[in-house]
Amino acid sequence: MEIKSEKSIKEYLEKLPDDTIIKYYLDVEYSPFPFLVIEEYTRRFKRKTKDEIIKDLKLQTRLAKKKTRELGLMAKKHKLVDDVTREKSEEIIKHAKKRGYKISEQLASKGSILGSKLKTKTKSGIVSGLKASKKLQGNSGKDLDLLKKLGDLQKAGIITKKEFDEKKKKILSKI
Repeated sequence: MEIKSEKSIKEYLEKLPDDTIIKYYLDVEYSPFPFLVIEEYTRRFKRKTKDEIIKDLKLQTRLAKKKTRELGLMAKKHKLVDDVTREKSEEIIKHAKKRGYKISEQLASKGSILGSKLKTKTKSGIVSGLKASKKLQGNSGKDLDLLKKLGDLQKAGIITKKEFDEKKKKILSKI
């Protein structure tokens, strides 16, 4: 294992999930930088002040009172926890269906727009491709005739081999 700098170890520790930091903290004697592990652990899980603990307890008390009231109302109405759970589940499913329907409508409209664009671009692409191929077919026939004539001129001695090769390269580069 390569020894790394203190800065790189700090960056690495900051990216780790809490459970990994806890494991490293528990096995701190095996760490190459034990003080960095301890420092990161205390940064994440610092001790709370007395005021913070009281604030958390008050919040938990309010939540417990609210739950107690809800359970009391359920008992008065003779509702079971399963009934409430079922109602909430149905509400969540109903909301999800509405959201899914909206998303499917958006996708369908975007799909039709993309489909029409694709059709027009495909048609124009095919037409331009056909035109280009017709142009190439017409030109290549003329170019082949020109090469034959140049070959005849070379055989007759009117042009040199070097001149023939230069013209041949130009013609073949067009094809």
